[in-house]
Amino acid sequence: MSLTQVLPPSCTTPVTQAKGRYFSWWLVVFAAGWLAVLLVAFPHPTTLMQRHWPLILVGVGGAILGNATAVGGGLVFVPVMIVIYHLPAEAALKLALATQAFGMTSGAIAWLRRGVVPTEALSATAPALLIGATVGTVIVAPSSLLVKGIFGPASILIGLTTLLMLNRSGSRSGMPRRATFPLVLVTLGGGLLTGWIAIGVGEVVAAFLMVVYGLRIERCVGLGVVLLAIGSIYLTLLHQVIAHDIPWDMAIFTILGAVFGARSAPFLTSYLSPRTLKLGFAAIAIVDGLIFVVQSHLG
Repeated sequence: MSLTQVLPPSCTTPVTQAKGRYFSWWLVVFAAGWLAVLLVAFPHPTTLMQRHWPLILVGVGGAILGNATAVGGGLVFVPVMIVIYHLPAEAALKLALATQAFGMTSGAIAWLRRGVVPTEALSATAPALLIGATVGTVIVAPSSLLVKGIFGPASILIGLTTLLMLNRSGSRSGMPRRATFPLVLVTLGGGLLTGWIAIGVGEVVAAFLMVVYGLRIERCVGLGVVLLAIGSIYLTLLHQVIAHDIPWDMAIFTILGAVFGARSAPFLTSYLSPRTLKLGFAAIAIVDGLIFVVQSHLG
């Protein structure tokens, strides 16, 4: 069934949202599994913890930002890994994707439980996302020059775009029939961008639906988070199969923080106004991008 068949021409009826709660028993299971992996899969786990524990906080911050705005924690992870930890750009990209595979999935589960994600749109957007991500990883593979050349300007552009739609709150719960083909094209481009810099598809799709079709912000962000979770899982598996060089000794710590941080994002958005969320995100994206551009030129 295509997107045009399942989405109503126009819908302004409010969506009934399930009451969210932070705690789930699977978080306890995940934490226990995480500790077991750290102790068994890595040599000298105590030393590793002493060296990299601040990355847990980086994971929390990146996951909250990524899941509250759909842009992805890569907006935080990539610059931090390159600027502070001096990782090569490709390694920073792969760490960001691996972290998002867990963090965005955690957030996606929370968004789905709120009942605001237009899941009917996934049948059209998910295949387009995977095609774009494959092209941006296998055919036009990300290089250090490509990552550094695109990430800063893309971050700034995303922030400026958010400011431009500051006063667009949106009232639709569904999309018109004519939205299918443009949405597929936008998702295809977002998948390509995500393959290069770990961010893109979530914010691009969310911004497009908000600006062009006036979809409610929580519907836009929810769909963006789910798409980025799908893309991050797929790209992590792709990189692991192709090169086996994801820096798991660092990613394991950002993953722990991201899983727990991501759970709070959907609930945070229910207490903050759309305008406040957009302002905060835009400021972080623009400043982050400027710092990254300057650092890239100096380096």
